[in-house]
Amino acid sequence: MSSSGLQRRRGGGKNTGTSTPKPRTSDSIDNERSDDVPDHKIGYDDRDIEDRKSLKLPLLTLMEEVLLMGLKDKEGYLSFWNDNISYALRGCILLELAFRNKITLVNDPARRRFELSDRLVEVIDTEPTGEVLLDEALKIMKNDESHLSVTNWIDLLSGETWNLMKINYQLKQVRERLAKGLVDKGILRTERKNFFLFDMATHPVADKMSKEYIKNRILNLLNSRNVDLESLANDQFPADTSFKYLRSIALVCGSYAANVLENVLLSLNYDKRDQAFARADELLNDFSEFPFNLSHQSPLGIGMNLGQVVGDEIERCSSHELQLELIAAVLSVFARMDSIL
Repeated sequence: MSSSGLQRRRGGGKNTGTSTPKPRTSDSIDNERSDDVPDHKIGYDDRDIEDRKSLKLPLLTLMEEVLLMGLKDKEGYLSFWNDNISYALRGCILLELAFRNKITLVNDPARRRFELSDRLVEVIDTEPTGEVLLDEALKIMKNDESHLSVTNWIDLLSGETWNLMKINYQLKQVRERLAKGLVDKGILRTERKNFFLFDMATHPVADKMSKEYIKNRILNLLNSRNVDLESLANDQFPADTSFKYLRSIALVCGSYAANVLENVLLSLNYDKRDQAFARADELLNDFSEFPFNLSHQSPLGIGMNLGQVVGDEIERCSSHELQLELIAAVLSVFARMDSIL
């Protein structure tokens, strides 16, 4: 209760006359209530609210798309020799949270003295996304009192740490949980197969068109002279998807880091496949620095308009620079992974 409200009521009580009190009208009640309301002002940025309302999200997350590229269609499991996908998927979690305006880099001018991957991350929106893994990661990051770097978070979510106080930050059974999420979305189905001495749940592809849609986006970025995602829009990845070009670039880089990109390129001949890998390497180099290298023209003659469409997309989406910087930071971690080096 504010002091101004108290003073008004006390002032009214000082009249000791015998005049009949006036009946309380609705206007007087409203005035009393307004007196009780503290005169606090809360600062906020209108753009934050507008951005969250205007976000157009695809059906599948980046993690689900990368996992789907690694799964064998009929067998329904990943290669047993792939040691990189788990780490890459944790990086994709940070990317997805950044695309959803949930996390950003700490706005400290001194951050530029550090490598992109060593810059600190903070949570800016704790509202649940509806995706179990994203919400679990978001909760872990929010509950940590210290600001940790991009590399630190990917390491911790992967369980790659000697810090016993933070060992519980590891996200468990990420691949299996992503596969079950894809089952719920109708993309995969669940089967049990016998592998010598034990049974294992596998997840063959149930909706092959969904996987083809993703492959087509990747191939458009890696093979076409001019990229055009508008013509590849579908129910799962609509034409008005927020950051559709940056998302697709992140998908290519995530698949490259996870060592599953080759599965997408099997339909190409040897020369085209080699060229596609070279283009993926270019994309990773151009977008793992900040500001993004949008002026680079590929000597391969691929994606000649990419810099222009990404620049237009950034301007159109009114994105925050620190979130774009975070995307570049995650891609810089991918660029140093053993699977690529």
